[in-house]
Amino acid sequence: MVEEAVPCTTETRNMDPRKARVTVAVLCLALFSTNLVSSMCAPFYPSSAEKHGIEAYMTGGILGVYYAATVLASPLMAVLMTRIGQPALLQIGLVLVGGCSLIFGGIDQVDNVYIYGVGSFVLRALQGIGCAASDTAVFAIVSARFTRDLARVNSYLNSCVGISFMIGPPLGGLVYEWSNFTIPFVISAILCFTSSFSVSMVLRRSESWSKSSSEPVSPSEVFTKSWYLLTNPRFLLIVVTTTFGCACTSFLDPTLSPYLNIQGFNNTAEIGVFYLIRDIAFTLGTPPVGTLIDTWGWNPSVVLAMGSITAGLGYVFVGMQNSGPIPLHYIGLRVCISLVLIGVGQAPVFSATLPAMVDEAIALGYNRDDQFCGILAALQNFAFYGGLWAGSVVGGAATYYTGFFISTMFFGCIVITVAVLLIMVHSSKRKKVHYQSIENLDVE
Repeated sequence: MVEEAVPCTTETRNMDPRKARVTVAVLCLALFSTNLVSSMCAPFYPSSAEKHGIEAYMTGGILGVYYAATVLASPLMAVLMTRIGQPALLQIGLVLVGGCSLIFGGIDQVDNVYIYGVGSFVLRALQGIGCAASDTAVFAIVSARFTRDLARVNSYLNSCVGISFMIGPPLGGLVYEWSNFTIPFVISAILCFTSSFSVSMVLRRSESWSKSSSEPVSPSEVFTKSWYLLTNPRFLLIVVTTTFGCACTSFLDPTLSPYLNIQGFNNTAEIGVFYLIRDIAFTLGTPPVGTLIDTWGWNPSVVLAMGSITAGLGYVFVGMQNSGPIPLHYIGLRVCISLVLIGVGQAPVFSATLPAMVDEAIALGYNRDDQFCGILAALQNFAFYGGLWAGSVVGGAATYYTGFFISTMFFGCIVITVAVLLIMVHSSKRKKVHYQSIENLDVE
């Protein structure tokens, strides 16, 4: 018997419109702040690390541990959330990310290569843990408080993520050129602290938001209920499709620039424009996703799959081999069109995943309390950041051994195949006999 899902609080269904807009603005600022921290250092940190004697592969590990720490810490944040509340967890994450960023700004003054390397690694890992706390809290708040406009609000949040990745690298590079290594980190830290203050002023002042709406849970209980979700084929395909879709974001980070160099694009600014095209397409393509789901009533799982198919097609075409000598601008046009497809396809992946997870979890018998929202937010983070981390690692290795054309073609076909399976599964009739109330699960 599947229980009827209930909202977290009365405030969930009857939230004052002005308060809802302010809440969305605060959450947007929080996501923008944490993602700006992770992207601002990309243009100048590798060169600084090289000057301190850090090898290139070690620099990749230092930058990538951010995603790995977020993946590993997200399930624990679902446990912590039921004990301290969503706004408190969000504040802790923002302060941790901002504090580590502030300390990171002074690491350039360290001369010892071992202290520099280990310090950078630890600080990036702590930033990833802070990101896990803040992101889990943000998406749990959204799924709990915005029951009617979940997809639309989620699309606004992900637009802010796209903007942060779009302006983060050029802003970080410009500030670094005009000042020094420290100032970009100071700016990002101030932004995180400001966001944390706004959370205390807007969210924590409301008593109904400062406390959890469900009883504290143990790690084993979170693991059991998460495993119950992941053993369901429909829900598992949502997670897998999201992971591959997010891998589309980072697969090109270590591979596109060398490919463009081989084709004849040797200007760094030109190469940067290609990445910017992808980010602009993602940012502009995100808001319509909320309209498709909330206003037009499209199935979020189908929207997610359609986005993955679009991104997969972009990968199929981006590395296509030339049959003969062709003008450089034709190659650039083909790459631009492919990157637009990838960016537009990523928008539903990031924005439709949470609504798809919520719908499927409710069908499995979850009640819509803070425990429900925390577990789904943690699973979404796991898929998001797991895909981002795996995409950069697998993309670099696959391109090294097989070449850009084969690796992108093969990867694109896998993404499309998984998305087609998701559509097929969600278009089939649900077997209700498989479902039982999540509240009846035995947890040791």
